[in-house]
Amino acid sequence: MDTFKMAPGIAPSNPFLSNLPFSPYPAIEADVPADAPEGSYTYALVKSAPDVPADECETDALSLEVIIRWGNTPLHVAHLTPPRAFHVGEAEGPGGGCDLFLPAERLGAARAPLVLVGEGGEVSAVIPPGASGSIEFGSCRMTIAQAIATGRAAPCAELDGARRIALPPGARARLELGDFGFEVAVGRAGRRVAGKAGMDRRNLPFAALSTLLHVGLLGAMAAFMPPLAMADDGGVSAEQAYLMAQAIGAIAEKELPEAKDVTDASGRTERDGGSGAAAMGESGKAGSETSRKTGGRFEIQGPKDNRDVRISRAQALDDAARFGMIGVLHAGSGGDPNALSAPWGGDDTLGNGERSVIANMWGETIDESGGVGGLGLTGVGEGGGGRFVGIGIGSIGTINHGSGVGDGPGFGPGGGASRFANGPGHKTRAPRMGVGTTTVSGRIPPEVIQRIVRQNFGRFRLCYENGLRSSPNLTGRVSVGFVIGRDGAVSSVHNGGSDLPDAGVVSCVVRSFYGLSFPPPDAGIVTVTYPLLFSPSGG
Repeated sequence: MDTFKMAPGIAPSNPFLSNLPFSPYPAIEADVPADAPEGSYTYALVKSAPDVPADECETDALSLEVIIRWGNTPLHVAHLTPPRAFHVGEAEGPGGGCDLFLPAERLGAARAPLVLVGEGGEVSAVIPPGASGSIEFGSCRMTIAQAIATGRAAPCAELDGARRIALPPGARARLELGDFGFEVAVGRAGRRVAGKAGMDRRNLPFAALSTLLHVGLLGAMAAFMPPLAMADDGGVSAEQAYLMAQAIGAIAEKELPEAKDVTDASGRTERDGGSGAAAMGESGKAGSETSRKTGGRFEIQGPKDNRDVRISRAQALDDAARFGMIGVLHAGSGGDPNALSAPWGGDDTLGNGERSVIANMWGETIDESGGVGGLGLTGVGEGGGGRFVGIGIGSIGTINHGSGVGDGPGFGPGGGASRFANGPGHKTRAPRMGVGTTTVSGRIPPEVIQRIVRQNFGRFRLCYENGLRSSPNLTGRVSVGFVIGRDGAVSSVHNGGSDLPDAGVVSCVVRSFYGLSFPPPDAGIVTVTYPLLFSPSGG
């Protein structure tokens, strides 16, 4: 068995080579000492197989190879087939520019030829002045000095002091000029690599089967899928057509104009419309759960100039009534049992009226009035149907009666007599809302729809009262068409033919229906047209 010897640079501890019994390549003894300093040796590919026949990789055409180095670093490699002249430098010449830029101070000339080709195609290497090196003719080798001495290197007419020497096929010239090295070789041109695509015929049956399968699937989809554009009237159901119409109408709805400031420029105070906002929680009619009186409005006792109007927590009043010591302490301070209370209130009650009374949101006099214990206009909840911490029907989170920017019991905008302001010979009455003929198409009883809509009259009344600020005699009908989806939610709302002259109020009422929720229908959707009649002061 042959003995395996490591090639230079291969560590004997390589785990992939430790168990090999022999090497397929001739053994190479390392002639570099183990303690040789880094940089004192180089690595090279070692030939270990016979030469490849030239006819397999070369043609009969003549080719020229030019290699230019700077030290050991290659700068440029060119293969010229057929051979032609090759120049280096930095200047233009009669035959054109240079093939490679080299500085003139290093080259010794602005433009110098490295290779010249005669009219018959003979190739000559040019030896620049001061260059050294060698010429190889097959197995023979001679130095540049020997070539000049024997007369084989003749003077070159294109560069003063240069010599030219003919290079037959197979010859190679190696020249050194300062830091630059030039190498010129003449040989046969290499064959081109075949570039045509090949095909494995063994895969053709599988490719054909896959193509037929995909074509069949596409044909089935084209045959069984309905057309995208259904021109017949029965292609879209009435339910689908209605939903599409509502969606298109909602997208095309114009943006409401910005509300104008109606503040009186004369400087009069806005004291006829209170600034209170609808309280949080489900809406419930304000008033006493035990009183049968009507027409009274609530008040909270306190100094007239008090600006910090507040109510107590409902839980604090309940604790004071149920527990002895807390009830004793409550007698001296804390919540007022005769005033409204809320879960978000404080520990005590303080208003700006003459006395405290639990009554409606507004009325003709300060007196007890029946309700359900809430803080709104209608409903059975304990809040006001809004999102503010306050009491009222405006948009400012304070505690008051009306809807304005003052502190009176009316709607504002102030500066004059409000429709609910107390005055000689004038009695206040709330705006009136009525319901016209309602049409329902679907599986929800009309009574259920009417009951749920009536429970939310407060939000529709607020839209109308905002319109009364600029038009006290505003009267008309708002007809709302809406669709109840399969889950009971309102999926689309539109104007169903309103004659109220204020477009802002109409749009506000229509949008308010989006928050309603109904029982899920038994089957399909439900379409409703609900007309609301508005008139001021019960007229």
